[in-house]
Amino acid sequence: MRKKTTLQLFALAFLAVFAIGTEMGYARADNEPNAAALGVKVETLSRSDRSWNGDLLPKLNDVQAEVTVLRITVPAGVSLPRHFHPVINAGVLLQGRLRVESDDGASQSLQPGQSIIEMVNKVHRGISLGPKPAVIVVVYVGPKGNPITLPAASVHNKNPNKEADEIVTIRPLTTVDNQQGLKQFVGISGANTGARGLSMNRVVIPPGGQAAAHRHLGSESAIFLLAGRVKTFYGPCLEKSLINQAGDFLFIPPGVVHMPVNLSASEAAIAIVARNDANEQEHVELQAPPGKAKNCF
Repeated sequence: MRKKTTLQLFALAFLAVFAIGTEMGYARADNEPNAAALGVKVETLSRSDRSWNGDLLPKLNDVQAEVTVLRITVPAGVSLPRHFHPVINAGVLLQGRLRVESDDGASQSLQPGQSIIEMVNKVHRGISLGPKPAVIVVVYVGPKGNPITLPAASVHNKNPNKEADEIVTIRPLTTVDNQQGLKQFVGISGANTGARGLSMNRVVIPPGGQAAAHRHLGSESAIFLLAGRVKTFYGPCLEKSLINQAGDFLFIPPGVVHMPVNLSASEAAIAIVARNDANEQEHVELQAPPGKAKNCF
């Protein structure tokens, strides 16, 4: 039954358009820490745990499923950093020419309109052969809140019953949308390092932006504000507040309702956030805003 459910979700992957391209040389970029530095553009077309009519998607191994649809544009001549996908995914090349190479020597070349079912948990890279940028739409199906792409350096021991004996380096390639409505680079989590009781992320609040009112069930939050000024409303009705600036450390006890707001209209606020929960997005509980919440105002 679970296999059938996964295949039903996976059927979303088949889209197609047409274009033309010819082969050219490409630049090596294996050691780049961030795909954005290579001019790679990643657009999130959709990310949801619900179908278009609002129904929750079926679970995968008793964990809520989530579907992510990305449009990825790779400039001609660029080789993506080596990476792997811990979830099922498939794509259709819309424009340009793309070659996919795995670390074990296998490769596949795509022309516009051709599709690919990508490897899972195997390190590989994509190379845009040109002369046009390679544009591909990719659909990922996996557990909600889990990363869909990880750098090659984060390959770790997948046996949960064996103590880890390797140091893991994480260089996030792209941001994800967290449940609080903010962009975050997933640094340390149970999914990408094997951590059992710790998570650490880099969170960005855009100029003039704010998170949804929320609380973290059962986990403490330790925050270091790298840049910007943030006003955090907190309490059952968000009736309290404090203002912090770059260099401040914050501690938020478990279950405290809070809502951070970027006080700048022109600059992003950036923070490093750690929690004693390796799967912290599974325990975020959104709250109604003041004026709509029961017993508030």
